[in-house]
Amino acid sequence: MRAGKSASALGIKTPPQQVILYVGAIRPVWLSRRRRARQFEETALPHLADVYRFARQLADEEQAQDLVQDTYLRAWKYFDSFQAGTNCRAWLFRILHNVWTDRFRQSRLELSLNEQSETAIEPYYDWEDEFMREELSAELEQALAQLPEAYRWAVLLADVEELSYQEIAQVMDCPIGTVMSRINRGRRTLARLLRATEQSEPQAEHKRSS
Repeated sequence: MRAGKSASALGIKTPPQQVILYVGAIRPVWLSRRRRARQFEETALPHLADVYRFARQLADEEQAQDLVQDTYLRAWKYFDSFQAGTNCRAWLFRILHNVWTDRFRQSRLELSLNEQSETAIEPYYDWEDEFMREELSAELEQALAQLPEAYRWAVLLADVEELSYQEIAQVMDCPIGTVMSRINRGRRTLARLLRATEQSEPQAEHKRSS
């Protein structure tokens, strides 16, 4: 399993000091069970930056900090359910998804009931160039923010975190066919939004120069 793109490549800062201090502050809670604590620190804590980076793509800094804190508290609480040798990043993303869903359930967008029927996958789009080019990062961030929640999750997990369809299905707790549909629709919508932005820029430049 390939690791997701680095935080620096995405133009997103590493976890703020408040998050790091918070996670450090709850260490005494798990020190009472040293073996479990050692396994948790070795398995889950190395992914803290990835979880924060992903949360930051979903919410503002304050909300992202809360999401990460709640995610790691739940991860510690249910760490006994984690299967050693499996993808801990994917497991943490699933917990983050549950935390996000619980917190923002009222504002979630309902998707079409027939989305599972669309399983022809849009060709993989390599977002790395866009993320690496600073002048496009703001445009890409704005386009991602306009995607329906489920599409945004699916696209980010597939194209940024590089999880498999099966892992994404586990994270989002939905069938693989639904994952494929959401990735497909999300990629198409994102590409359309980016093209619209590119087309609007020459017009705006022409108006300024005229």
